[in-house]
Amino acid sequence: MSRDGLGVLHRIEGPLTSAKYCDILDYVMIPYALDGPFPDGDFLFQQDLSPVHTAKVVEELLNMRGVRCLRWVARGADLNIIEPVWGRMKVRLCKRGLHSSSADELWSAVQEEWMRLQNEHSFIDNLYASLPSRMQHVIAVQGAMTRY
Repeated sequence: MSRDGLGVLHRIEGPLTSAKYCDILDYVMIPYALDGPFPDGDFLFQQDLSPVHTAKVVEELLNMRGVRCLRWVARGADLNIIEPVWGRMKVRLCKRGLHSSSADELWSAVQEEWMRLQNEHSFIDNLYASLPSRMQHVIAVQGAMTRY
C-alpha cells in the first residue's frame, strides 16, 4: 500500500515463515515498489513487529537491498492504515458466505474484492489523510489504545 493506492496481493501457501517472507520481499514487494510507485527507490517500508518480519534473515535481506524501514512501535496498530483495509475485506468476504469454499475459490473472491478496493481511491485517500490525527491521538494518550 502506498499513497498511490493498494498494491499487489500475493498468495501464500501454508504458514508464513521468515524464508517465505524473504522471497515475497525479494520477488514481489521490492520489484513492485521499484517498478510502480517508487522507481527512484526512495521509499520507507513499514511492517509490524511480527516475529516473521523481525527475523534476523529478514533484517539482513532488507539491509542488503537498501530498503529503509520505519521503526515500528509495540502497540502500533492504531497507526497502521492497512488495518481498515483488511477490516473492509473481511466484511465483504463474510457477506459472500464462502464457508464451504475451496482455497482456490476463496483466493478468487479475495482477488475480486481487492480489485474493487483498488478502485476506491477516496477510501485510500481518507486513510492517508487520517494519519496526522491518528498520530496526535496516540501521542495524546501516550501510546495507549485509541479509537482507531
